[in-house]
Amino acid sequence: MGELCLAEVDSRSPRAGELWRALERRARPPYFLSFAFVESWLGALPERLRPPLFALSRDGELAALFFLGARRVVRHRVLPSRARYLNITGDERFDELTLEHNALLSEPGTPIGLSEWLELLPGTWDELFLPALASDGFPGRALGEPIADGRVLIERQVDSPYVDLARVRAEEGGYLSLLGANTRAQIRRAERGYGELALEVAGSTGQAADIFAELVELHERHWRGREQPGAFSDPWILQFHRQLIEQRLPHGEIQLIRVRSKLATIGCLYNFVWQGRVLFYQSGFASFEDPRLKPGYVCHALAVEHNALLGHSLYDFLGGDARYKQNLGTGKTSLLWARVQRPLVRFTLERRLRDIRSALRSHPSG
Repeated sequence: MGELCLAEVDSRSPRAGELWRALERRARPPYFLSFAFVESWLGALPERLRPPLFALSRDGELAALFFLGARRVVRHRVLPSRARYLNITGDERFDELTLEHNALLSEPGTPIGLSEWLELLPGTWDELFLPALASDGFPGRALGEPIADGRVLIERQVDSPYVDLARVRAEEGGYLSLLGANTRAQIRRAERGYGELALEVAGSTGQAADIFAELVELHERHWRGREQPGAFSDPWILQFHRQLIEQRLPHGEIQLIRVRSKLATIGCLYNFVWQGRVLFYQSGFASFEDPRLKPGYVCHALAVEHNALLGHSLYDFLGGDARYKQNLGTGKTSLLWARVQRPLVRFTLERRLRDIRSALRSHPSG
């Protein structure tokens, strides 16, 4: 096996797109690592925040591509760190787009060792942040490998529930028959409460814009009621999604669904569709005084049945510990948030102080 080499590629150049698309056809990555999404993301970012693109090659053959954001941070007002970020910028505002199933875009079957990759990363860095890693991709699957110069911290692991749409098609009773008795009963009771329901799927950019606008209004109304910002409160994020919808809906990658009763809209769903997988990204639901109406349960149940009929393979709720995702899923994978830290005294001190604070909270003095 030959030596692994690293080279930077100008992310704005036509070559970057050619390399990514060629490797994408073989790698079949999740939507967040498709060039359709990546190109929209890069185009929307301020120039100063666009992370460089790097190519890994072995024996002259392209093995993987990835972006590496860089930022100097100061934690606790006194702890400096030269940080690197896999496939995000490192700026919290612009990373609110919520990348999931993160990984290197890799040539299938090409082995890459964790230490081997880390040793090639450019520049001097103290920490490498690895957010929302797919547990079956690289580097997610390699986090247990020993590394010579540092330590790997698994900061959290989050379930990513999904619905197996092949099972929905195969089950005589459809989707609801795959759910727990209590969840099934709640959905059926809510559907009776609404009466006749209609599911609308955007077929044009104008219709998509209309559904998305209502989704944003319902979503923001819900979070304003809790005195918290919603997912679209930042104008940059709102504009990114408007442009993504306009550009990618004609390619079949965007699914905007609106569910209505005879009287009003009960909810809207914003999904990505990619290689047979439907990824639930965001929603907006109407509020009702009757807690038994469950607009989220009803909208998702109808969307699952719709996508099963279309022949898709998976309805992915993405990461999160919300109870409704657990109740509506028929299986789950996991996402990992990890960090690689160099063996620096300041990080050792930080960990010890954190342990002391945790112990004091667990055993408060009388």
